[in-house]
Amino acid sequence: MSFRSLLSLRPWLVLLLLLSLGGSLLWARNDLDNSDTRWPERQYRRFLLPNGMKVILISDPTMQRSAASLAVGVGSLMDPRDRQGLAHFLEHMLFLGTEKYPTPGSYQEFVSTNDGFTNAFTSEEMTNYHFEIAPDAFEEGLDRFSQFFTAPLFNQELVDREIRAVDSEHSKNIPNDFRRVFQVEREAYEPGHPARHFSTGNLDTLGGVSREELLRFYRTQYSANRMTLAVASRHSLDTLQRWVVPRFVLVANRNLPEWNVPGEFMAPDPNFRLMQVKTVKDARSLTLKFALPPTINYYASRPLGLIGSMLGHEGENSLLSLLKRENLATGLSAGGGGSNRSYSSFTLNIQLTERGQQNYRQVITYVFQAIELLRRKGLPRHVFEENQRMAEIELTFMNRSEGTSLTNMFASMMQFYPLKEVERAPFLLTEYNPKLFDSMLFRLTPDNMLAILAARDVETDTKEPYYGTEYSFTKSHPEWVNEWARPGLNAAIQLPEPNPFLPENLALQPFRGGFQ
Repeated sequence: MSFRSLLSLRPWLVLLLLLSLGGSLLWARNDLDNSDTRWPERQYRRFLLPNGMKVILISDPTMQRSAASLAVGVGSLMDPRDRQGLAHFLEHMLFLGTEKYPTPGSYQEFVSTNDGFTNAFTSEEMTNYHFEIAPDAFEEGLDRFSQFFTAPLFNQELVDREIRAVDSEHSKNIPNDFRRVFQVEREAYEPGHPARHFSTGNLDTLGGVSREELLRFYRTQYSANRMTLAVASRHSLDTLQRWVVPRFVLVANRNLPEWNVPGEFMAPDPNFRLMQVKTVKDARSLTLKFALPPTINYYASRPLGLIGSMLGHEGENSLLSLLKRENLATGLSAGGGGSNRSYSSFTLNIQLTERGQQNYRQVITYVFQAIELLRRKGLPRHVFEENQRMAEIELTFMNRSEGTSLTNMFASMMQFYPLKEVERAPFLLTEYNPKLFDSMLFRLTPDNMLAILAARDVETDTKEPYYGTEYSFTKSHPEWVNEWARPGLNAAIQLPEPNPFLPENLALQPFRGGFQ
């Protein structure tokens, strides 16, 4: 029997065929069954459905709630250029009726009346759908949920109503400084690059969307081989598999490739790129963003996280201690910024004082002096080992999550991490790779940098169209760029000292003393 014929069968018959074939249509199911050493009663089962969908089942008899999350490897970066926000709008429309359950709102009503909730979100690289519900209603919840991905209706009569809902969502976000700055930042990206987009959508960008447009986007972008499903409940693994397989194996596999976009979203420039953004809140910040190649596959060595830990440490002789001592800043964070399969970035965010805002050039000079120190010293072994140990500690003592906080995490991580180690690999640091560390560090150069100065009283001359944010963007002072390219060292900035307080043994020790 062909796979196409299999998909045309009723779900219960599909299940009988799968069981009769001894699980041969499921990839490495038995090899990937395991329990969590931290919580032995929590068991996992992972498999690849015949249609290419990755699935992880989590069974834990202590769970109070059941949950499922499905991530699709399609986000706002894939929006058509003339339909900004279409991926987000499609997310909304999937909730409004399917062939089996056509009444709009019936899915939400079923979930809420069974002590649950449902939601979704669209990021640049993926869309995640999820729900949480009482265990007794979980099977029907999965049935209703699976219909999103097999037979959505996309009722034309509901399109205009939902466009207004999307527009309302955008309107409430307009005063949000994070979103305002993030949108303005995109104006500095390469013209025509997908990263230079408006992800939410509004009446202007989505007005007149037809059912045919939605179906076309759905059929050309949604495919089982781009989907990852996480399911968690108190029910047994066998029961969860019996509920999941016949429903989600029917999702069409269109054999779509992993999406990608051009890697160079911000080309090097010999001029100093400065974006000044007027904020709603009375706050001052300086963000330095560096464009990088994709780093998402380097999770075992985490080069950007290690660079961030060294530039962002808060101890004696740190960059932050110098900025505080000179009354230039009150806080600093550093690490990997946006990251996807095509590109990534490294970001330093500095909370400025009034003096720091006036002297932002000096702040940037100190940053490049700190970077120069790392270039000359490389990655100290003790810094790697301390970060490695802290990752192990955090994983060991991670809160025992359940519900959508658990399934959302797994469904999203399965988009990028190996299925067989998805519950551990994203959290651990296992590979000491100083060459990779150096290769990323040497890309943190002033000609590869965008500086964003955000405050209420900055100089602006332009208004961003979607949020109405006032800003200015200038390219000037190549002599500053040349100075920052050769910053020299600053004796006031030193590498972090080894931390003598990290535990070597996490095992509980017997109590040998008495109370006084």
